[in-house]
Amino acid sequence: MVTTPQTNQKTAAIVSHDFKFYAHHRNYWLNGLAIAYIFGGYGFSIFCITTDTWWLNLLGTILLVHTLMWSAYFAHECFHHNIFARPALNVVLGEMMLFLTGSCYSRYRDLAHHHIAHHVHKVDLSPFSPRTLTDFLQSLPPPIRKLILCLELLYFPAMNLILRWMIAISPFLGHSRRDERVRNASLLLLRGALFASLAVYAPHAVLLYFIAYLCFLNITQFLECFQHTFPVFSINSKIPKYSQEHEEVNTYTITCSRRWLDLLIFLNHNYHNAHHRLMSCPWYLLSQLDAQLYPSNYQQRIPVWKLLGNYFYFSYRTQRLFQGQETVEKTEKGDNFDNFVGATGLSFMLLRTPFDGLKLSNYVGDNFNLVRAKV
Repeated sequence: MVTTPQTNQKTAAIVSHDFKFYAHHRNYWLNGLAIAYIFGGYGFSIFCITTDTWWLNLLGTILLVHTLMWSAYFAHECFHHNIFARPALNVVLGEMMLFLTGSCYSRYRDLAHHHIAHHVHKVDLSPFSPRTLTDFLQSLPPPIRKLILCLELLYFPAMNLILRWMIAISPFLGHSRRDERVRNASLLLLRGALFASLAVYAPHAVLLYFIAYLCFLNITQFLECFQHTFPVFSINSKIPKYSQEHEEVNTYTITCSRRWLDLLIFLNHNYHNAHHRLMSCPWYLLSQLDAQLYPSNYQQRIPVWKLLGNYFYFSYRTQRLFQGQETVEKTEKGDNFDNFVGATGLSFMLLRTPFDGLKLSNYVGDNFNLVRAKV
């Protein structure tokens, strides 16, 4: 890594702070209002999308996207026990939030454990490691691989949905999660019955729900895409020890133009450097902690508009699947994010247990250029 004034600025931020206030603060009124909004807003959004009034359909779709996003971020807060002082209450609320977001096909305790391991080891964890997502894609029949790539280029999060379905059905295909078969079968039947009922009552509501869900996945995936440039390991592998400096310089805070937008859109989940410095800091204090820890021109803080092009750029969407996230270039003028491709399939909402029923070929014949050329 190039040693620059900007690098020194980064490491200078790694100093001792009194985190007691942030670590133990719990505002039950504020949490209660947010939780009431999530459940109430989700219920009202379902009512809106079932009506025959176009503006209520539009309002309901937008509200559904937003409540799904906040549900996901509240599940993340529950992983860290940042909502209630009693761990059991965080588990109950977290399970409910995972059910709303469709991430309930993994045990809460496993998702929480894998996410905390991401913090402790300062790495990303993948169910494909020591192989890669690219190996999985290139082991698929060419027509399926081309279809996935075409959908991704059209901003349809096909890979995210495939991973979710693989997690849902993996207990039936392998042995490592076979004790979850009854649980996942019950959840699939329950959620399937709920969606079937919605389709019978208002067929167009299913389409609107699907559109809202795709928007939800794209927005949360955008944020997770650029939060780290960590090395990737399997949850079961031996992971080297990494320093706090490694964690800091490979973690990024993606900010909107106003702090109230960070709260409204991302529930402050985008203040990722501050979150990694103190993962027990609740969501409503993260912007305050970020302001205390880092100067306004901190190099790890990236405006959203700088990365929107990276996320939507066609070439980068291909590279993200077949070449990985690339790296952030360190220069004398600071960090260069022009070639920051970003990652996929490393969400806190996805289980990182290896797919033991998945058999990848020992030889991956197609390289990235050939795959792109064929599509």
